Amino acid sequence: MKAHDVQRHPGPFRMIPVDSESAGIIVAIAFVVLGVVGLPIGKFFLVGAVAFGGLVALMMYLLRR
Repeated sequence: MKAHDVQRHPGPFRMIPVDSESAGIIVAIAFVVLGVVGLPIGKFFLVGAVAFGGLVALMMYLLRR
């Protein structure tokens, strides 16, 4: 009987080139979905994080001028 060498499945990460930017976007979208759908306290954390991020971005914009 002949032995066949079985090729490994390439998997999603070997077929799709993923850089750090797109991986970060995927993680951010997953975090938003988890915060909205998951825990009730996650909604408040998500809103607070977005508000704090907006405040920091506004401060950096105004102080850079």
